Amino acid sequence: MRSNLLGSAADFRRGGRSARPLDSHLAQLFLRDLRAPAPARLPIFRSRLQGELLARLLLGPAREHAMLDLAVMLRTDLGSVMREIDRLVRADLLVLRRTTGGRLVARNPASPLFEPLAQLLALTYGPAGVLAEEFGRLRGVTGLHLFGAWAAGHQGGDVEVLVIGAVPPEAAFDAAQEASARLGLPVHAVVRSAAAWAGDDDPFLREIRAGRTVQISPSAIR
Repeated sequence: MRSNLLGSAADFRRGGRSARPLDSHLAQLFLRDLRAPAPARLPIFRSRLQGELLARLLLGPAREHAMLDLAVMLRTDLGSVMREIDRLVRADLLVLRRTTGGRLVARNPASPLFEPLAQLLALTYGPAGVLAEEFGRLRGVTGLHLFGAWAAGHQGGDVEVLVIGAVPPEAAFDAAQEASARLGLPVHAVVRSAAAWAGDDDPFLREIRAGRTVQISPSAIR
């Protein structure tokens, strides 16, 4: 079985000979989870679920999340979320708080790995990576630019993206909704034609150019 920086098959073996046997169905689910391929964007994460879970907790506003809420937001089962969270708590990246309503999980900013890991996540599972995937599926997209708070380096605000190309507004809205669901943040898309972006007649585009923008390379758009 493959192992990597943030999880390994060793977690499954630590029980030793004295470990209580698992129900066969649960064992199959657990092994399937371990064998899930590492994401191509940053293969140090053991699975896409782990990357997206960390991004949800380490990026954006600091807040506590219920396990079930995370499972719903990440569109996966509760058991997978709980296993990943247990691993990350043992790695001191997350902290748990027990309440009468259940366990709540939050980031651990005191961890020495917090800052560098958050930077890696921002590049891969943050707005730029998610927008490249969601808007890259649309026909007619020739360019994407982050602007506003996230482009200026202020994490936690609304995500604003300029979509260049012949893209129907309703398609851009749907892509923004999907990106918002994955990021847990409001995503606002503005569509402009390639001719408008190349010109200088649009006051709104002049305002965007005057501020800081982050271009998502067309090579990242699929």
